This record gives sequence, structure tokens and C-alpha cells, in this order.
Amino acid sequence: MTSPRRPQPPSAVESPVARRVLVLAPHYDDEVLGCGGLILQLAAGGASIVCAFMSDGSGGVEGPPEGSTRKQYSRRRKKEADEAAVALGIESVVHLGNRHGLQDGALTSSLNELTGHIETLLQEHQPDLLLVPSPLEVTPDHQATFRALHEALINRRQGRTEDGEPLSSQDDDSSPDDLALRVLCYEVNHPFYPDLLVDVTAELDGVVEAMSHYRSQLERHDYMGSCRGLRRYRSLTVPDPCRYAEGYCQLTANDFTTRSPAQLIAYLGGAPSLVEVASPRRVSVVVRTYNRPRRLAEALDSLALSTYRNVEVVLVNDGGRRPEVAEDFPFDVQRVDFAENRGRSAAAQAGVEAATGDCVGFLDDDDLLAPEHLESLTAMLCDGVDVAYSDAAVVCYVPGTNGWRESSRRLPYSRDFDRAILLLDNYIPFHTVLMTREALERAGSFDLELPIFEDWDLLIRLSRSSSFVHLARTTCEYRHFLDGAADGSSAGHALGGAASARPDFETLKAKVLSKHATDLGPDALARAVTRMRRQAVLAGEAARARIREGQRELEQMWARERELESSHSELGAEVERLQARERELESSHSELGAEVERLQTRERELESSHSELGAEVERLQTRERELESSHSERGAEIERLQARERDLHADVEAMKATRAWRLHERLRSLRGADG
Repeated sequence: MTSPRRPQPPSAVESPVARRVLVLAPHYDDEVLGCGGLILQLAAGGASIVCAFMSDGSGGVEGPPEGSTRKQYSRRRKKEADEAAVALGIESVVHLGNRHGLQDGALTSSLNELTGHIETLLQEHQPDLLLVPSPLEVTPDHQATFRALHEALINRRQGRTEDGEPLSSQDDDSSPDDLALRVLCYEVNHPFYPDLLVDVTAELDGVVEAMSHYRSQLERHDYMGSCRGLRRYRSLTVPDPCRYAEGYCQLTANDFTTRSPAQLIAYLGGAPSLVEVASPRRVSVVVRTYNRPRRLAEALDSLALSTYRNVEVVLVNDGGRRPEVAEDFPFDVQRVDFAENRGRSAAAQAGVEAATGDCVGFLDDDDLLAPEHLESLTAMLCDGVDVAYSDAAVVCYVPGTNGWRESSRRLPYSRDFDRAILLLDNYIPFHTVLMTREALERAGSFDLELPIFEDWDLLIRLSRSSSFVHLARTTCEYRHFLDGAADGSSAGHALGGAASARPDFETLKAKVLSKHATDLGPDALARAVTRMRRQAVLAGEAARARIREGQRELEQMWARERELESSHSELGAEVERLQARERELESSHSELGAEVERLQTRERELESSHSELGAEVERLQTRERELESSHSERGAEIERLQARERDLHADVEAMKATRAWRLHERLRSLRGADG
């Protein structure tokens, strides 16, 4: 079984580039919460962005808030989405839900209609980058959107020309429109295993602004807190300065067309929800094996996951070691053990003879079935249809450090039934086929003379008396293991070796052609050659389209390289300017350092002077106090002397008033007159 993709979290961030972007958002606000930061980056880079909202925003199971009808709530949310789109730089908004009445919370019941609308969007906008919610999301509308995209991409690959011919040839992997399509799955309410991280630290404020327009949602839940928290968590495995990152899983259109829905969910690391189907019609699956226990265990594991449960396994051991079957294997197992190797035809015939089911299918030990395989084909075996077949992805594996790793995945076999072409070459991998027991009995036994091509021979004989119908869905994996291993897991396929490597390959093919030559008349041969020639032309056109797309991508890479070189030159000049500025700043820093030292010295001098001035001030203040004290004493002395002076003056005046003073004055006057 294909291992789930559970890589280590990326340790570096990337910045996706695109010209035309289509965002599929199940609800109003999913585009902000899931991929708002990337949308802002792409818009800033000049990308043309279209956002399609799948549902009408009427409230789903939770319903509109109190006081609002579903219609009013839907109009409010639609207006909020238009405002948020402007904030994100989205060029065009498509309101599928409002336009076509696709109700919020009910997209699962409108899956076919939703698929058709997505096909139209892909055709109209021709995106080279598509953003879609992960199928691991817990919300049914998110799961339905991814499933509808899955169906749309398969339908596009199975498109037809005006002549009714397939757009894709046997050697083409995808339709020309999808050659450049890159799909990024985003997460909203369920974390997954991302293999791409985008640094959105610079865009976080823009995401917050865009989300602020969804007031109706922020009133109900703290969506922005969850949004911010998930982005912060995603940044933990990458270095600073990244503080917020968005996680994505990367897919291509080929991943959708070469895996069933359940296989794709498992590939992304999830556990698909499978509904088991009970039916009275018993299906026998003939499993041929020869000394490949590990491959056999993987094949049986894939069969055990079948949603169709009325199954019998006929395990034919073609002369090898007796294989083991897990004790908890869910289906009845009929064993057929050969003592020696008898070859593919004998093993297949023995399995058919041991089978008891109403329908019979085949599975070799190196191939796989999708869980939906038996359920899908059993449902088609009705109304006169005796043989149904689906598509098989051809997957090549090469040895890796931890076992086998997938190196390529293609879908070369996807053709509606054409008996004339079947007579010329086999385009139906045998394990994609389920047939009724009646059809098998009419066709007869396997040709034991054919060591290879026994399946092609039987299909030709089945086509003589039974009607075929083709289910253009991938429900099987046809595995090639390149370069042998020494662990018992042999290389090649088809029970131990590639049929095309046999020296008698063309001889045996000619034997089958000769055996049925009478069935291929001139008219049928002419029709087959015409169709094969037309398909060769289509294959050439598809190849040329791939070449043109590759040339466009190469030109874009060159243009980007020139831009980067120009940016590198500008950055070099900027670096030189910054380095010169750094040197100037370093010189200024040295000068400033000297000035700081001078100022610090001056500061110390001033501090010393300040101390001396403080002492002088204290001395002067002491002197001032002494002078003030002395002044007080002198004032008292002056007052005493003044009082003495007044006393003396009074004494003089008293003396002048005496008779003796008057006689004295008289005598002095007389002496003066005599002199």
C-alpha cells in the first residue's frame, strides 16, 4: 500500500510564484484563515487572483445569529467577503454559493453540481496555482470542496474531442490545460503534515486587517486567535526572523488523476472515512503469488481495506514458499498450492476453478487495489453489463535508503472500450477488471500455452460474448520495481519478471494476434488504425504542449534569473553603500569615543571643582556666621556707646547750665578780648 506522506516539518521557508491563482474557499473567511498570507504575497508579486466561494454563507447547521434570517446573514457575509478580498488584493470574487443556491453546510449533497462549477472555473481562468482546503479538514464542506476538485480534474482528463476521442492518449499523463497546474492544500481547522512553509511574518498585519472585515464571524468565535496561533506554531521549525508561517501540502493534477479519493487522503497522512458496503453478491478475487511475501502482504493489505465486504480471496501459490496470511485478515481465504511453478495461465485458471463468487477479479502479488475498487465495479455489473474495468496508475519504484521509494506515477491506460483496438493491443490492466462468472464461463478457460498475454487473450474472448463498460477512475496501482533487491522483493512485475524483457515477447504477441486474426476484419482494422493514428496525433500535440509549457517555464526562470541578477547587482551596490556608511559610522564612533572620554575627564574635573567649591562655600558660610555674630556684638557696643554719648551730652548740658560754667565761659571770653 502507498505509504502515507508524513515528512519531517520543513526547516526552511519558500515563496511560491504564480501568474494566475484560483482560490477555492468553502466558506466566507476560509481564504483568510487558510491562505491569507500567501494571497497577500502573490498579489504583491503581480499575480492575478480569483477567489471562488463554494457556499452561500447562510449559517449552516449553526444557523444565523438571533434576529437575522438566513438570507440577511448571507448578504452580510457576502459583503464582508468583498471587503476582505480588497484587503487581500484579490482581483475577482466568484460567489458560487449565492449564484447557484449551494447552501452553507450542505455541499456534500451538491457534489455533482459543485464539480461542474469547478470544471468551469478551471476552464475559464486557466490557473497555474490552485489553493484548496485539505481533505483532512473536519468540516464536511471543506472535504466536499476537495472531493469536487478531485472529480473535476479527473473529468477534465477524461474530456473528449468533438469526434468523441479522448483528449489524452495512452502515453499522456494529463490534459494540456493541467500541465502547469500546481495545487497547494491549506489548513483551517485540522493540522496536517506540510511539506511547504511560507513565511508570512510581514503579512500578518494584513491578514488581521482582512479578517477584521468578517465581523459577523469574529462576534461568534476567536477565529483570529486560532489563525495567529497556528501560524506561530508552524514557524517553530524554521529559523528567525520568521515568526509566523503558513503550512501547505503540495500536489499536482497528476496526483488527483492517479489516486482514488481514499488513496489521496491516505497519501496526505490522513485516515479516509470508508463506508462498508454489504451485498449478497459475492466477489472472488484471485491472487497469484510466487515467492514475494512482502509484496503479497501489501497487496492483501490493500484488499483488506475494501469498502465492499462480501469478498472471497483465492490465494494461488505458484510453486513457491507457502505464503502467510495475517490472522486478522477480514475475508475468507481459499488456498491453492502448486508443488512446482506452472506459470501465470495455470495459476489464474486454478484460481477461477476454486472461486465460488458470483463475480471474479484478479490481483497479482505486486499490485494494489484502492478501497473503492470492488464497490465501484460491482455496481456497474448490471443491466446486461458483464465486464467492468477501471484505470490503473502505473507507478515505478526504485531502491532508497529506507526501502523502495516512488520515482514516477503515470496514467497511461485510460481508454473507453474499443474491441478493434483490443484485437491489436491490450490497454486493460488485468487487475482493473471485474467480470461475472457467467461471462467467464462463456469465454472459456485460460490458454495454458501462453506464458504471458493470457489476460489479453481472455479479454478478447470475453469481448466476443460480453459487453464491457469503462469506469474512468483510478482504482488500482500497477507497480514496477526497478533494480532487484536481495531481500526477497524481486524487481520487475508480473510474478517475478517484466514480460517485455522476455526474448520471445514479440513471438508470443504474434501468437495471440494470429489466434484472433479472423476477428479483425478490414473494416475493424481500418477503424482501429484510424483511431490509433488520431491518438498518436493527439499524443504529439500533448507532447508539444508540454514542450511549449516547459519553454514558457524556462523563459520565466530565465527572466526571474535576470531579475535576481539585477537585484543582486543592486543589492551589491547597496551592500557597498552600507559598508561605506558602516566605515563612516565606525570613524564617527571612534571620534565620539574620544569626545566621550574628554567629557568624562572634564566631568571628573568639574566634580573635583565642585567638591572644592563646596568646601569654600562651607568656609564662607562659617565666616558669614562669624561676621553675623560679630556684627551683632558691634551693634550692641554701638548702642552702648551711643547710650554713653547721650549720657555725656546730658552731663555737658547740665554742666553748661551751672553758674560755674557760665563764669568759665565769661572768663574765656574776656581772655579772648585781651589777647
